[in-house]
Amino acid sequence: MGMPKLADWKRSAPLLALWSLLILFFSTRTEVRGEPFIWIPITWAQALKISMAQWLAWGVLALAIISIDRRLPVRKDALVRRFLCHVPLSLVFTVAYTYLNYAILFVLDVPRDASLLAGGLLATSWRVIHRNSTFFYWVIVGTYIAVDYQNHLKDRLIRTAELERLLSEARLNALRTQLQPHFLFNALNAISAHVENDPRMARLMLERLGELLRLSLDHVDRQEIRLDQELAFVDKYLQLQAMRFEDRLTVSMNLDPDALEALVPPFILQPLVENAVRHGAAARSANGTITVDARRVNGSVHLAVRDNGPGLPAGWSVEHHEGIGLANTRERLRHLYGDGNQSLSISPQAEGGVRVDLSIPFRFS
Repeated sequence: MGMPKLADWKRSAPLLALWSLLILFFSTRTEVRGEPFIWIPITWAQALKISMAQWLAWGVLALAIISIDRRLPVRKDALVRRFLCHVPLSLVFTVAYTYLNYAILFVLDVPRDASLLAGGLLATSWRVIHRNSTFFYWVIVGTYIAVDYQNHLKDRLIRTAELERLLSEARLNALRTQLQPHFLFNALNAISAHVENDPRMARLMLERLGELLRLSLDHVDRQEIRLDQELAFVDKYLQLQAMRFEDRLTVSMNLDPDALEALVPPFILQPLVENAVRHGAAARSANGTITVDARRVNGSVHLAVRDNGPGLPAGWSVEHHEGIGLANTRERLRHLYGDGNQSLSISPQAEGGVRVDLSIPFRFS
């Protein structure tokens, strides 16, 4: 066995200080019981030795009390049953304290009540119950159980929070796993349209898709990345779509430099941009326009994706017409930021097209 570590001494220091204060406090007596009805005057040195014997005995027994409590077949949070288990133990330990304390007093050669141990164990037990009571035993037990229960409650709260975090991460990973095949299927479907008519274009689009997939793998294990990294992925995706639409797609990005360092969920803008391309730009025979806005407003980051397509169809509602991409995005935001700290809204624009607004708390690494 090695020397005790510094952390062990730091944990023990308050207990040692308390024990020392108790010894000094109980050393202020000026007389002790020598016989049942006889009180003997003592000096301060004798009082100090008597107090040391008392608290040394309880100190030794406290270790045994705590050890037994830890082995009780009772849950730590079942306080009533836990205290009931200590009722018979209190009698046993009070008698044990009497013998141990008497032995230490004998070694220190200070006045003691010899009549306390007369008549054997049963007689001693009876006298102890009536004379000394079990007050100090219950102080030790009550203090230990209170501290132990508080630590148990704290550990349980930490474990609960950790389990909730792991569950949330598992759900987020499942959502992201669901989204990526959806994106890949749509991208491959767009490329397949060029395989026979324009093989060269199909090869170029496959190369861009490969770059997109490599970029997505860079952040596969992270729940948040910088906004400029997310925008780099979106830019690659839009380059792929620009090859598909040739000169019929115009992309505009209005980016606030203060917002670029904000942390956002990876793959959060891509489904919004993909919807804008599929339902906006692709639905126009003339030039389609996709606009991405990012700005920081106090403690929030506001993102918007706009298109100039035909807009929302008649009778469209989020509850009945929301696709995988939007539903997935909304669920991820809720898991990451809660219900009140984020928002996602879809609305028609006065000049035509659809606008998707997203707001999350501003955080940076």
